[in-house]
Amino acid sequence: MDNKDFDLIGKLQVRTANEKDAANLQTYCFPDKSKEQVMEELQADLSDDNNTIRLVADSSGYAVGNISVEHHPTNQGTGQICNLVVFGPFRSLGVADHLIAAAESAAKAEGLNTLEIELNSTDNHVIQRYKGWGFSEKPIVILEKPLSDDGVEPDIEDDVPVDETDEQEQEQEQEDAPEPEQQSLLNEN
Repeated sequence: MDNKDFDLIGKLQVRTANEKDAANLQTYCFPDKSKEQVMEELQADLSDDNNTIRLVADSSGYAVGNISVEHHPTNQGTGQICNLVVFGPFRSLGVADHLIAAAESAAKAEGLNTLEIELNSTDNHVIQRYKGWGFSEKPIVILEKPLSDDGVEPDIEDDVPVDETDEQEQEQEQEDAPEPEQQSLLNEN
């Protein structure tokens, strides 16, 4: 089959999400979730008592992209970016750029002065994309403690790191110690 160029005919607009977007969001953005899950999450985000901005990228009546900004629960003035998703065929068209720009405008309108997102350090491509949008890394340390399923603390003796300095000192002493033959010669003096 020959490669053919196709023109995308239609209009892209970023707008506030509504409940009618649930089916398209499930199809194009969240196919791993059920329609019911997407609808419940959408309704929760759109409820009056929720501090979430939920926007969609609309192409000819179809929600093909999504972004949410949640007000940070403890850091007033900060919004957390969540669920930036764009349907595959639209990714190369700059839809994510439009979603980020609209999220920034909506966040400013709600009195937020900072946006942040948490990413895995291994997501280099995604990190670079956010840096291209003006985000910068901030120094942060995340500590983790696994808990057992049965409520009993795991046996920490198995997880205690070995003090390598003692092992290194013992190895150095063994290296510095004279060979047995040399030791007997030393003892004769």
